[in-house]
Amino acid sequence: MADYSTIKGFTIQSIAGDPPAPGIGQVWYNSTATTLKAYGKQGTGAWASAPSLNTARDAMGSAGATVSAALANGGDPTPGLITETYNGTAWTEVGDSSNIRTQYGNSWNGTSTACIMARGAQPAPAGGPIIAATESWDGTSWAALTAAPTASRGSMGAGTSTAAVVAGGYYPSNVAVTTCFEYNAPSWSTGGALNTARAWMPGGGSQTAAIIAGGLNPGGVTANVEEYDGTSWTETQNITTTRDAMGMSGAQTAQTSAIVFGGRTPGPVWKDEAEQWNGTSWTETGDLASARGLLGGCGASSMTALAFGGGDPKYTAAEEFSIPDATKTFTAS
Repeated sequence: MADYSTIKGFTIQSIAGDPPAPGIGQVWYNSTATTLKAYGKQGTGAWASAPSLNTARDAMGSAGATVSAALANGGDPTPGLITETYNGTAWTEVGDSSNIRTQYGNSWNGTSTACIMARGAQPAPAGGPIIAATESWDGTSWAALTAAPTASRGSMGAGTSTAAVVAGGYYPSNVAVTTCFEYNAPSWSTGGALNTARAWMPGGGSQTAAIIAGGLNPGGVTANVEEYDGTSWTETQNITTTRDAMGMSGAQTAQTSAIVFGGRTPGPVWKDEAEQWNGTSWTETGDLASARGLLGGCGASSMTALAFGGGDPKYTAAEEFSIPDATKTFTAS
């Protein structure tokens, strides 16, 4: 007799554990626990206090695929070389980077043990020359890589330590650009240009499936969102609140599951709003406890996020977003 999955024409994924970043509605069979599981929203998400950074800062580079493994590097006003890593319990100062820099644009580029930090402004605080220098982090130390083709500050970044994309930003001075470059270790190449020139927008996803939201362009702050497929950028659904300088969680799933938080509107007015992305639309969710922009962020999807640092004034505070009981186990009765 045919089983249900055969009749319906699909097979439920079987893996030895749970997927690292399941999407809403995803169903799988955990062969280790011998249980059928599904992932979905279970109540309303909220932010809770998390351990603080050791050094107050904003405009830092940030990376991390999960809320219990994050990295913060550089930033304003004085930590230009300082790197801190987070293990879910505490932040620890580790090896300094080679280039004093700030104004990354809240880029996401890899994990807390394998990432690159490209471009920025040097030295901290703001006002120094814009640079193209790129470095890689292996969990212990920083190493110089081939510099990006052009310098920029306030650009986005997405991908891994060996396959990344960076786009937009300011160069020179306060002129927003549409340029995009791809990094495939050890070299850079030109990618598809953004549709809208902008800076100070968060980025998430992979080199061939990236997303950016909001940002500051010659016409002012925008709500525009664009997705990248490894060749070209396509405009998609706008965020609900127009702003720039946000943090983002999304890691490799950002085109289908991400959350943006904080930021600023002209004035500047610092924002505490957070919005979730499901691949089709943005929905407002729980607010940060502290309104702030230019903050760091990481996380796997729209279900979890870690926000840290930011300004103004400069923060050490970190907050963690979660939705309770997101994974459900099916039992027979």
